[in-house]
Amino acid sequence: MTEFPVGALEIKTGQPVLGEPIWVRMTITNGSDQGFIIVNPEVGAPPSDLEWRASDQAYQVALLMSFGLLKMTLKDTDGELVESKGLMPWVTPILGKRTLQPHDILVLDFDLNELFSIDSPGRSSLEVRYGDDAAYAEANIDLEVKSKVEIK
Repeated sequence: MTEFPVGALEIKTGQPVLGEPIWVRMTITNGSDQGFIIVNPEVGAPPSDLEWRASDQAYQVALLMSFGLLKMTLKDTDGELVESKGLMPWVTPILGKRTLQPHDILVLDFDLNELFSIDSPGRSSLEVRYGDDAAYAEANIDLEVKSKVEIK
């Protein structure tokens, strides 16, 4: 097994607010002097006959999760798992591989509110693992979700 470094897991939303999109970016950086062959996260857009109601990013994440290539856990303030919304794309894409050359990056963006049932404000902890057994990256980050009342 090869593990390659993760440059960052960051919250792209300035201040996460309950009920609003919470955009997260996972940046995977190959800091070595050799290339890594990894699963290509670009799985396309949802087919029109699928009647997909979430974003294209949620479709990408749901497909990667259905193949076990992307794993996410979100825990609330009490350390309890936040329920996944269980998005299921019900399609089988052609998964490819790509080479992450030395010092190249791979970026995955997703909205936590499309993936998890975040129903109360407070601190949460997000853990993400991307890849397969041959090459993968892991990262975690803490975030604070405020209520709309706290923002005003």
